[in-house]
Amino acid sequence: MSRLLNRWGHWLLVGVGLAALGAALLFNGQREHARIEAAERERLAMQSKLIEDNLVRQLTAINLSLESIMAELPSWQTRPGGHGEAVRHLKALDAAMPSVRSFLVLDAQGRVTLSDLAELMGRDLSRREYFQIPAQSRNARTLFVSAPFQTVLGNFVITLSRVILDPRGQFAGVVAASVDPVDIQILLSSVRYTDDMRLRLLHGDGKVFVVAPAQADALGRDLSASDSFFLRHRNSAAALSYFNAVSVSSGDERLAVLRTLAPPELAMDKPLVIAISRNAEALFAQWRRDIRSQALGFGLLVLLLVAGLILLRRQSTQQRLNSQRLKLATAAAGVGIWEFNFTSRSYHWDDAMYALFGLDAKNANARNDDWHRLMLPQELERIKDATRAVLKNGQSFDLTFQILRPDGERRFMRNRAALHDEGTGHYTRLIGTSVDVTERMRREDELRIAATAFECQEAILVTDAKQRILRVNRAFTELHGYSAQEVLGRTPRLLQSGRHEPAFYQAMRAELERVGAWQGEVWNRRKSGEIFPEWLSITAVRNDEGLVTHYVATQTDITQRLAAEEEIKHLAFYDPLTRLPNRRLLHDRLHQAVVQARRQPQQLALMFIDLDRFKPVNDEFGHQAGDELLQAVALSLQACVRESDTVARLGGDEFVVLIPGIGSAQDAVGVAQKIHAALKRGFTISDGRTLFISSSTGIAIYPEHGQDEAELTAHADAAMYRAKTSGRDRFVLYQSND
Repeated sequence: MSRLLNRWGHWLLVGVGLAALGAALLFNGQREHARIEAAERERLAMQSKLIEDNLVRQLTAINLSLESIMAELPSWQTRPGGHGEAVRHLKALDAAMPSVRSFLVLDAQGRVTLSDLAELMGRDLSRREYFQIPAQSRNARTLFVSAPFQTVLGNFVITLSRVILDPRGQFAGVVAASVDPVDIQILLSSVRYTDDMRLRLLHGDGKVFVVAPAQADALGRDLSASDSFFLRHRNSAAALSYFNAVSVSSGDERLAVLRTLAPPELAMDKPLVIAISRNAEALFAQWRRDIRSQALGFGLLVLLLVAGLILLRRQSTQQRLNSQRLKLATAAAGVGIWEFNFTSRSYHWDDAMYALFGLDAKNANARNDDWHRLMLPQELERIKDATRAVLKNGQSFDLTFQILRPDGERRFMRNRAALHDEGTGHYTRLIGTSVDVTERMRREDELRIAATAFECQEAILVTDAKQRILRVNRAFTELHGYSAQEVLGRTPRLLQSGRHEPAFYQAMRAELERVGAWQGEVWNRRKSGEIFPEWLSITAVRNDEGLVTHYVATQTDITQRLAAEEEIKHLAFYDPLTRLPNRRLLHDRLHQAVVQARRQPQQLALMFIDLDRFKPVNDEFGHQAGDELLQAVALSLQACVRESDTVARLGGDEFVVLIPGIGSAQDAVGVAQKIHAALKRGFTISDGRTLFISSSTGIAIYPEHGQDEAELTAHADAAMYRAKTSGRDRFVLYQSND
């Protein structure tokens, strides 16, 4: 038994060690597979969140535009020249939002009464879904999202619409915006970071609206009728779902992330669904190569160990085993060994050489120089020149050249060779190695491309794990005004504007630690001291152990974008001519004032002011004079009230003054008297003419004349009507018999 252990003990020890190593490799391979899948899921989820944020901003802007059209529609319908002003307004909105193809206003019968596209005027669109569903629902708070439908140009579009109600709360039509898929497709394409990545935007009922990359047969496809990722995501009622299974639509195994887009503030009747997926085979290609390399290395290790054990037992075969080990090692490493005999002018190759060049040893000619025909003429001449130089100078050579293998694949080979004289002083052979360096050269090309990409138009900042700045590009220095020498070794705190609380940066660091990335709007400071907004994206770079080694940040100046968003918000709440609050903002302030007055308690006054003899001004002097007169009236009204009061324009020549916190009705009468006198003084316009008008004003007092906004509004309007029917040029306090 002892002799048996002595004879086979080392074999048992090696076997146990190899089994343990194999188990460890298998475990690590499975863990790496899980890590790659988890990391890719997180990355796809981040990309879907980026798309969601951008789409929500676009949908919010479109919704605000629809609401602004609804707010201005009554004044456009009643004011002379209102239709032209409305068309100009719609065209301005269309120009400001490239994601919108057209704006429409449909009456209660579904006929187009207003559009920025002249060819749509008067068309009957009552059969369209974006009119039918709002007309049936009649919910003024809902943003209706139509199912995708194909246009005459072959594109699939969706339409966002809202219900228009008349003053009696009856259905009066629909205001709608047609969403252009091109802008959304650009957004989807911008987040693709690999060719096998597929992105889709679906309607909440399952129909595909936009795809990236372009795939004609996918557009309009309904994914709700099969066991698709979409159907499973919708049935789960989750906001975010992950899948790793065979895709019903493509038939290949994919890793997919689906995110539902339905922001509560928009009150959409149907959500949108973002679907991003990757081909599992492409995703795990490198992992499979690594596994094969590990398996090959493990097999090589087994062979080497077995060879070593055999060497210990058979010393007589040492040279043969050494030769075999060298051959196995070079084959595993992809190194081919060759020699050229100067006497016979022939080549001798090992098996690895034939594999590298894609040739068959059985079909080789006597000199084994078939590989010459795989080379371009100039490449072959380079090798011959290098060989002559070796013979002439007695030196070795190192040469990289290109071949076109019989299978059509273009590869780069690196040859190293040295002369061999076998101790005679006379060179008889040239012995060398060949290595395929195609992948190395590809990586070098990628590094050069990465270096070029670093100098793009977007500012880039690279720090170490302690956030010390290591490198910036030219766009960074142009954006912030600092030279590279001024920021190297410092931290990004150099750029902080002081506008953000410490909690903002704490949340940023927490997000970086949790998901490895952060992006958002930040106010930073240039070297000149100027504070400006920028879009900041930060990504953590980790090593193989998962430890953060660097942070890469990109920065973009978004000053102009924020200004455009602010202008859209202003158009939604203010009259574009007088810059006074419009009907929508007035209703909001009146509601707040009534709530405040009820809580205190206290009184407030609501005045409806209609200009007398305004129409003759337009008829006699033109609309330009009328517009200047309205602007002058707006300034005069603001001068007659306090800063806490509100002066609004409802449209045409109708103005409203809201005065909260009055002591008695007589206070409101005093203000009305002041306004009445100011409007009779006359207004000088730009051409030098002085225009004279008067006004008819109706006054309602809370709570004496109304307990809520609707009652106050109706009674102030009734009092104004009595002022006009009583001869105009006066102000009237509401009475119950008005």
